[in-house]
Amino acid sequence: MKKTSPTLSSNTARHHQNSTLPANEVDAIINSIPDIIVRFDYDGYVLWWNTNLEEVVTYSQEQLNISSFSDLFKPCDDKLISSVINEVFSQGYSEVDAYLSSSNNNKRYNLKCTLIDNDSNKEFLVVARDIHERLQMSEALKKSQQQLQKLVDSLPFLVFLTTDDNEYIMANKKFCQFIGLSKDEIIGFKTKDVFTDEIAEYFTRDNEKILSERSLVHYESAFKINNNNISLSVDKFPLFDDENKLYAICGVVEDVTAQYQLQKKLQQTQKMEAIGQLTGGIAHDFNNVLASIMGYTNLTKRRSLQYKDETIVSYLNQITRAGERARDLVQQLLAFSRGDVGGLKVLDPVPLANEAIKMLTSVIPSSISLNLKIRDNNLKYYIEVDPVQFNQSIMNLVINAKDAIEDNTGTIDVSLEYLPHVKGICDSCHSTFSGQFIRLSVSDSGVGIDSNILGRIFDPFFTTKEVGKGSGMGLSMLHGIVHGSGGHIVVKSKKLHSLKGSIIQVYLPEVKSQNIAETSVAAYAIKEVKNHHVGKTILVIDDEPLITQYLNELLVDESYKVISFNDPVQGLNYFKENNSNLNIVITDQTMPGLTGLELSKSLLQSGFDIPVILCSGYSDFANDTTDINHGVDVFLDKPFNDDLLLQNITKLLDKYH
Repeated sequence: MKKTSPTLSSNTARHHQNSTLPANEVDAIINSIPDIIVRFDYDGYVLWWNTNLEEVVTYSQEQLNISSFSDLFKPCDDKLISSVINEVFSQGYSEVDAYLSSSNNNKRYNLKCTLIDNDSNKEFLVVARDIHERLQMSEALKKSQQQLQKLVDSLPFLVFLTTDDNEYIMANKKFCQFIGLSKDEIIGFKTKDVFTDEIAEYFTRDNEKILSERSLVHYESAFKINNNNISLSVDKFPLFDDENKLYAICGVVEDVTAQYQLQKKLQQTQKMEAIGQLTGGIAHDFNNVLASIMGYTNLTKRRSLQYKDETIVSYLNQITRAGERARDLVQQLLAFSRGDVGGLKVLDPVPLANEAIKMLTSVIPSSISLNLKIRDNNLKYYIEVDPVQFNQSIMNLVINAKDAIEDNTGTIDVSLEYLPHVKGICDSCHSTFSGQFIRLSVSDSGVGIDSNILGRIFDPFFTTKEVGKGSGMGLSMLHGIVHGSGGHIVVKSKKLHSLKGSIIQVYLPEVKSQNIAETSVAAYAIKEVKNHHVGKTILVIDDEPLITQYLNELLVDESYKVISFNDPVQGLNYFKENNSNLNIVITDQTMPGLTGLELSKSLLQSGFDIPVILCSGYSDFANDTTDINHGVDVFLDKPFNDDLLLQNITKLLDKYH
């Protein structure tokens, strides 16, 4: 039954006329409390309240006096008022967040409802505390924490916080992804619970130093995580609160594996550059030796013609062939060390493959059988490739095959065959191809290639070999070389095709045989060339006595006069004093005291109009000077061909005289 309106007292705290609490004793206490306090009867109607309620509601005192719990408060959640009252009377206490229904604001209040059990009636007391500001601060803090977490998660580094006893209290997204665990599997756990002993020791390294010295530490190391070689750079430092007490250790970790690999590749590049310089020096000296050997061999052949002994000529031809193979080998070494790329030539692949296999016999252990198989139908077909690159391709494939054979015991087969009708899909560029091809196959009895890495084997720097065992560039270079010649690559593995080992097949398009570049040395043939410049004087300058002696013999046989010097400075001085009697200069490039290029420039700057032939055992030098006027008319590689030298002398004398 609804109660009649009570008479309000004039006290600060308003009371129902039947209230048993003396107002004069509680007024001061009740009104000094900043919370809203309201007393309700068993039916949930207001018995009395403090003045704080009147300050925030729109109800009059008369309206408050007849109001119920549900008139004043509206729970924020789905909790019913009746359930709150039932909970108070059944359990003695209930707590709920609510809005003041009759208020002009949307502030939230936390209601603590407590049962008052007296002798006559059951009543309950509600203390309502304004939590609006606290909630705003909480929301702001939560938003700030979320923004901070987003910021930390967006960092390209691994970031974590631990207590001083190595328990994780924060980890960013990058850190979780790196170790493959969720935040729930990291936060609250210690380092030893998250990582293996080795890695846990790494991440807790220098913690004692951080705690004792209260300063930043930095260290780098490399180890294995999930079978991957990882290099990490770590910075760790202590965090302090307002009272300068340490509350966490922050770690910032950077994965420097890529940078480390680049650094190693840079070191390798620098090493290769040094090898290239060393090879260049060796090439110069070796080519001087070859020039003497081949020069005197050709002189011997010339003079042996009068005896008409074909056997002697054939022997000398063999020496010449050997010398030219040695010359080509030096050029290959230079190309390998410097990464030179030559032009495409139409070539017979058989001699190229044979030459590569010969070079590889010193690299492949004798316990591995290396076989070159040539099909008969391959003999009349040609390919268009760079010979050095083709040689390099075979070497890369064979060395990869060797590395795939366990215990260095097995077989490697290299085969060449002509296929008139081919249709396939390239495993390197993934395009279809068809037509007539020469197929180079390298098969091994090794462990095969896993299907999960097959799509990556042609990627630059990808390698499954141990650190220091491979650069990861072999197959990516093969991709460039083969496709540069219009070819394609097919890979087969026992793990995919039930084969023993792996087979890598290179398909190079067959080309016509016109303009075939000779891959072998033709037999020497003497050419009768009438000398129109008998008696002309040639100045020869070379620091190698064998070269000057050989050129003396050759040129005198051709009816020239020859003056030679092994000292370039003496040769230059002689020229300045006797230039009117000289018709042509032949000089070496690399000489102590004065290079051939410097000598030629000196003649040019002094106004002497005389043809100059510059020779060098280091052929790369020619590529650096072709676009610059140094007074050089002709550049010749050592060892040079006799006929080529004589033809150039004739052309220059015709031009200048």
